[in-house]
Amino acid sequence: MKSELTNINNGEIISSKKLTSTAWHIKLKVPFYMELDMDRNPGYIIPLLSGNEEQEDALLIRSTLWNYDVVRNTVEIIIYARKSNEAWLENLSPGKTIRYLDPEEVIIQGLNTENYYLIGNTDAQAFFYQFNRSLPFTHTVNSFIYSKQTGEFFPDIDGSYPLNYNIIYPFSPERVLHLFIRDFTKENENFVILLHGEREVNSLFLSYFKKEWGATDNQIKISNFH
Repeated sequence: MKSELTNINNGEIISSKKLTSTAWHIKLKVPFYMELDMDRNPGYIIPLLSGNEEQEDALLIRSTLWNYDVVRNTVEIIIYARKSNEAWLENLSPGKTIRYLDPEEVIIQGLNTENYYLIGNTDAQAFFYQFNRSLPFTHTVNSFIYSKQTGEFFPDIDGSYPLNYNIIYPFSPERVLHLFIRDFTKENENFVILLHGEREVNSLFLSYFKKEWGATDNQIKISNFH
């Protein structure tokens, strides 16, 4: 184990389910209360360690918080399969343990506006759902999740907070922006834009919003989960 990793805890797997070809839903029973201020910052990632304590080459895997049940002290996370962690994910089952580090805030603190625009690829789904669930019903959430292929979308926990999903084929950053412009317009000056996606797409959206919507740096937040 790498010596710089501290505050390592063990969570017991309650359930492990493959949601899509790339996304896994893992529910953990954690031993301690997690200091998560969901009102101030609804976005968190939870770093995980693959393998056991004896492994020197354990991978650090960043999972996205989907839900936290304070009463039962259970955490639901989404892990995206990569070549480096796919075999490890396939072997996870109820009763086994996962080592995790302290949760990390994804973005922004104290956001308060009338309109939100959530724009990202399918890796952003869990975070967008969590963010959407945390907002008062008086706020307007406009979502634009894009993908190169089908089969990567999954619904929220109870299905009551849908997000818009777009299959873009053939895929290009320019087509992503074009489809957003086709479907969305600027409603007023009170908005915040959350971007999480491919670097080239984020760059196009950043330029567009600053030029066409007059967005300031404080109104555009770019997050990175990995």
